Amino acid sequence: MSDESHNAYTGLLIRERWKLIEAIWLLHGIFMQTKNEFGIVMERFFDRASTKICGDSTEVGRLTEEYIRQMLQWNVSEVTVSTRISNWEELSNNWRESVEIRQSIENFWQLLNSTADIKKCEVCYIDERGKWYAFAPESMWDREYLLEFAEGQGIDIEWLTSEIKNHQKVPKRKALAMGSL
Repeated sequence: MSDESHNAYTGLLIRERWKLIEAIWLLHGIFMQTKNEFGIVMERFFDRASTKICGDSTEVGRLTEEYIRQMLQWNVSEVTVSTRISNWEELSNNWRESVEIRQSIENFWQLLNSTADIKKCEVCYIDERGKWYAFAPESMWDREYLLEFAEGQGIDIEWLTSEIKNHQKVPKRKALAMGSL
């Protein structure tokens, strides 16, 4: 892994807020990095999809099941880099062909969308028309809440919490005692 990717991974782990696209893939053992153009690509999706598949009966901020399904099928391979954390190998652009990973990610996103406390979304994604989405890929959520939610759904997060602890900058006891931080 390059130094730039390692720094981005460390930065993600120690942040208190996670974008859903980063968090959901991370919980599945994949480090997802978005390029600057990702927002533009997703804005195109939201522009097209919201007029077709966003139901009026859905609670404000939530997405319909069909909306999430189509969102996860939207081609973002040119504006993302996906790396499997276990071996730090970059996944090919067609990694979504893995039915197991794709289904697990979709199931988790659907479950989060339908049962999570929407108030834990700290920064909603707002499209060009001013409509806000708590469960869009760019929405930012409290890290601890997402970890607790995942654990409550039976996802093994022990490896991830260990990774977070290993990357947090905690001052050594001696430095604290000397007051030199």
